[in-house]
Amino acid sequence: MMETITVSDAKSHFSELVSRVSSGERFMIRRRERMIAVLLSPRELEQLERNAQAARRLALALGQSEELLARVERHEAHPAMAAFGLWRDDPDLANLADEINAERQNESGRGEVTL
Repeated sequence: MMETITVSDAKSHFSELVSRVSSGERFMIRRRERMIAVLLSPRELEQLERNAQAARRLALALGQSEELLARVERHEAHPAMAAFGLWRDDPDLANLADEINAERQNESGRGEVTL
């Protein structure tokens, strides 16, 4: 569980928060109800970075383009896009969009979906 604190609380209690973070706690900092930062230990940051690198290597191994992954890393594309298109040649998924569209049309009150 991550405790949420305000910027002013973070400023007022920074030394205490650093000690608590070094003991394994994490804090999310908000300003005007918007999350703007996180305090976490270097060990946790390293683990997050290792996980991100492993996910990138997996996406590349599955055939994702370097260009799209670079766009995700630059925050120009949503991270979910890293999985986009990886299963395009899978016969079980080949007609999935058509099946979903047909099912939606069969439901009352729903029109055709344009992709």
